[in-house]
Amino acid sequence: MATWIFCDSGSRSGKENMRLDEWLAEYWFTETRRPVFRLYGWSPFALSLGYHQSTGEIDVSNLTSAGYDLVRRPTGGRAVFHAEEITYSVIMDATGKSVDDVYESVSRVLASGLRAAGYDVAFAGGKQNFSKLYREKSSVSCFTASSEFEIQLAGRKLVGSAQRRYSRRDGGVTALQHGSILTGPIHHKLVDFLNIDETLKKKLKNSIRQSSTDLSEMSALPVDYTGLKNHLKDAAMQHLAGGNFDELDHAYFISRMKAEALSTEQIL
Repeated sequence: MATWIFCDSGSRSGKENMRLDEWLAEYWFTETRRPVFRLYGWSPFALSLGYHQSTGEIDVSNLTSAGYDLVRRPTGGRAVFHAEEITYSVIMDATGKSVDDVYESVSRVLASGLRAAGYDVAFAGGKQNFSKLYREKSSVSCFTASSEFEIQLAGRKLVGSAQRRYSRRDGGVTALQHGSILTGPIHHKLVDFLNIDETLKKKLKNSIRQSSTDLSEMSALPVDYTGLKNHLKDAAMQHLAGGNFDELDHAYFISRMKAEALSTEQIL
């Protein structure tokens, strides 16, 4: 079995972050069969849309004039404002595994790392009717609902994730799953950039506050980003990688992308 790779990309633009996740799933894994666990941040902060979500839901002018990026994810789900968070991505073989199988295995890794960092997290449990939910305007944010294996803290959603699966020519399946581990409350600003009336904005802000939380809200101490990343890396090494990681830096992957004449721009 190929050795897993760990990469801490630091903070990158939304376009570069999403393009790299997609490239790793579509090209890198197909060529090398080497799964990847990656951590990254966003500079500048960015609002991401799910693959099928309409840009008409967003006040793009307001967003860009505030200095923030707009990007489309290769995965589904709803809008996320990426600010105070640690973002993860996992690219792995999913042949013979269901969406829920992959979701559960990744969530158990994240939960293990968060618990090692001192956070008493739990799984949401239960089933959500997302087809019905997504027909409602109040569902525009990813953090208004939780699926069965999403991670909660004190009964509220802490981690929002999405998954996409790619069919390979050899008949196998590659999974890309990525998501946001909230470390601060700025994700609430998402509501300010939506094309909805003020009454619905107020309602949605209350809904997000009631249904989600972040690590800073649960501790009087500042979030130890370095320590938390190390715990997540250790958990992934133990539960996904069989105790062994190779580390590659962000620049290596970008050079590979450029060598293959692939654009690092994600077209919205």
